[in-house]
Amino acid sequence: MDLDQYYDFVYTNGKLRSLQHARRWSDGVLRTFGTALDGKTKRALAKELPDELAQALRDVFWLLHFRDPNQSCEEFLQRAARRSGNSNAEFAVYPALAVFAAMRFFISPETDRRISETLSPELRDNWEQAGILYQSNRKVRHGADAVAASV
Repeated sequence: MDLDQYYDFVYTNGKLRSLQHARRWSDGVLRTFGTALDGKTKRALAKELPDELAQALRDVFWLLHFRDPNQSCEEFLQRAARRSGNSNAEFAVYPALAVFAAMRFFISPETDRRISETLSPELRDNWEQAGILYQSNRKVRHGADAVAASV
């Protein structure tokens, strides 16, 4: 998957109006996600993502950052919505899940496991729900690639 496909995936699965919205939401979700991970996991994830996405993940300024191991999903979605220029945290679940699922096209199963272990219980549920979206799209994408190769 390249970045254009990544943003198209976020656009389609995130129920967004344009690719520009997909870029903005991706940036907002990744910046917020960076505050939900411990430093070691965040660095491992950043190494596996394309540079543009890794930069968004790392590009969060906190005067003093303490990760909240019990961060609620609602709090995460509110922050992601604000960082994306939106105020509707209820809608934010769609682009957030799309970004979580799209990231999986770039990362190893080991990094996926580490992310799951470091997230708060509520965010872990969303991460795992996005894994289902990733798996269903991976099968469809893999099937389309096989058909294209046989032609």
